[in-house]
Amino acid sequence: MWGRGWIYTAEGEPDEQAIVVCRRCHQSAPHCDGCGVPVGSNHVALPDGRHICPRCHRTAIYDQARGRELFERVAHIVTGQLGLGLNVGADFTLVDHHHLQRLAAEAPDDLPADPARVVGLFARKGHRRVMYLLSGLPQILFIQVAAHEWAHAWEGENCPLLRDPLVREGFAEWVAHRTLRALGAVKKVVLMEQQEGMYGEGLRRMLALERRGGADGVLDFCRRAE
Repeated sequence: MWGRGWIYTAEGEPDEQAIVVCRRCHQSAPHCDGCGVPVGSNHVALPDGRHICPRCHRTAIYDQARGRELFERVAHIVTGQLGLGLNVGADFTLVDHHHLQRLAAEAPDDLPADPARVVGLFARKGHRRVMYLLSGLPQILFIQVAAHEWAHAWEGENCPLLRDPLVREGFAEWVAHRTLRALGAVKKVVLMEQQEGMYGEGLRRMLALERRGGADGVLDFCRRAE
């Protein structure tokens, strides 16, 4: 908060100008479901009820083909730089908010987030493994979520006894953090390190392990953890 207004800055976009919003608009206007900024009449209204501001809309992923292209880029970084290949593999698909909310509600009880706030989900469907990502995510958030869900898929294959949610989510955030570092998203990774709650605490724990033992130290720790 600043004076009688609110200042919003764009995550991961260091050259983007800050947006100053008055108290009235902050309280009464709908907020962007991508970045949280109050939106005006020029926002994009999605069929599933979400509001996307022009800044997020500029890089948002709505198309399955574009999403798969970006997802494969993330997979290339995660497997090439961290060695997190999958034996079974996983499909990828974009879904709207209502579809993802239903999938999250059907997920195991240890899902760490409110189903209404989930933006990505790794799920087992019989013999299939599927990574669901919410359509309309800004590109940088899409990359973060895709890497996070890939990490959960790797955990399922390599850490079957891992139950501690702090370690599970911290490791997944660490994989996303490493992916964004590889792409030069400096501002975004700093924001990830500063986030509160389980995701931020877990990430900071993994970063401490990385400083002591490198990436191999993090992977070994997760393989042994329960």
